Amino acid sequence: MNNTIFRSMQILEYISEKKEGVTLQDIVNEFGYPKSSVFVIVQSLHELNYVRTMPYNEKKYCLGVKAFSLGMKYYNGLDVVDQCLAGLKPIADKYDKTAFVSILDGTDLVFMGKYVAPKAVLATCALGARKDVYATASGKAILAFLPEKERQVILDKIEFKHLTEHTINDKEKLIKELDITRQRGYAIEMQEDRSISSCCGVPVFDYTGKVVVALSLSDVYNEKMDNEAMANELQLIANNVSKSLGYRG
Repeated sequence: MNNTIFRSMQILEYISEKKEGVTLQDIVNEFGYPKSSVFVIVQSLHELNYVRTMPYNEKKYCLGVKAFSLGMKYYNGLDVVDQCLAGLKPIADKYDKTAFVSILDGTDLVFMGKYVAPKAVLATCALGARKDVYATASGKAILAFLPEKERQVILDKIEFKHLTEHTINDKEKLIKELDITRQRGYAIEMQEDRSISSCCGVPVFDYTGKVVVALSLSDVYNEKMDNEAMANELQLIANNVSKSLGYRG
């Protein structure tokens, strides 16, 4: 076996076991490899997005979005994105919406899965597309349930833009919105990202209680839409996926 690949996998697995993050010195102490070799491997993994620096400490490393994507393979050989979409399709059809499965990457929301109902008006957003986390229902659903310390670091890094006249445009307003989201269990975006659209989003948790993805339904803004009823159905799907990931909250 190639020695560099072996060491890279060892280091990646070690990082995956440390939720609080690890430093280069931690890795050196664990395996006894030269610090120069560890630096090259970790930097390569970082450039490939398999690891990232912790939001509150840039000297510590944790798993990145690429590792997360690979790690979505789980129980019974099913992909969690596929499982989410399977649950989303019936209610997307019911409400004539586009369904999304999304993850957080820094201050961006990244779309990992998508289903467009036959009668949906807006398809919106290609897979892999990024949106400002503060202007999306899924983004707010994830932020609202992050640990406070991690959430605060992300909030401090957001560069607010006036995407529409309804966009939340400062940190204090966003914090209030996240408090409301956490209390009711779901997030709403009303003409904040685009002036013609609206969205409802809910979080999915893993066995540690960490938010791993968000589920959402999006389409043309309709002031008569019963967001609470739609959110309740979204939450049932999210709860089922969370339970399959070992969540017992």
